[in-house]
Parts: sequence; C-alpha cells; structure tokens
Amino acid sequence: MDLNGLIWTKNVTPIDGEIWAYENIDTIYPDLKILALHWRKLKGRDENNARYPLETELIILRQHGKITHIVKMLNDQLYRDTNAKDEFNIYRIVQVVWMTDNWEHPPENDKVFDCSIHFPRFGKAIKLENTPYVSEKG
Repeated sequence: MDLNGLIWTKNVTPIDGEIWAYENIDTIYPDLKILALHWRKLKGRDENNARYPLETELIILRQHGKITHIVKMLNDQLYRDTNAKDEFNIYRIVQVVWMTDNWEHPPENDKVFDCSIHFPRFGKAIKLENTPYVSEKG
C-alpha cells in the first residue's frame, strides 16, 4: 500500500446507534469501496475544514481511540447531504484504501504510529505534520 499521500487524520463519529462509523461500506459504491465522508455543518463552522484535504490525499480515520480506515480523497468537491437528519450534512467522496479487518479490536493509535498520540476528539481534518499531539515512546 502506497502511503505517500498520507497527510491527514480525522475523528469520525458513529450515528444512529452504530458502534463504528463506516463499518459497512454501503453508502455509494460498495464494490469500489467509495463512500461519503461527512463533516459537521452546524452554523457553517466546519465547511472550510472539509475543503482542506486535496484530491488524492489520504486521511486516517479514527474513532474510539482506534484507527479504522485510511481513505483517499477522490476530488475537491464538497457536497450537501439533503437527507441528513443531523448536523453532519456536508461530505466529500472518498475511496477506502485500507479498513480494519478486526472490528472487535481495531489497531490503537499508538500501535499504528509507534508513539503515544492523543488526538482531539473533534471531527476536523488535522494535518499530521502540524499535530502537536505526538510524544515519542521512551
């Protein structure tokens, strides 16, 4: 797997009583593993953040302190989800590059990054190179 475009990380939140977000890829094109990655648009506050990751860049998706997906941005377009029943009503089209095969025990942040990482729990995309949340293992 080519991770040269790995630039971002984003915390995602399950909805509708799900344990994991995006566990079942059935949103747009399941055979191609293409889905809609949602951002919050409550009073427009995360719309700019949703535009930051560029086409072909990769994002690590985190939830519950675990790494569950690596996705690739397929374009630079921001879409509105008119069917969304909550504030997560804007999205970008992404393709899953990697997804955990063990939903009972997905890898933890520090196992993947080989250091202790404490990312904030908000759902904004964070550039990995700018993150102040990394501390070296001793």
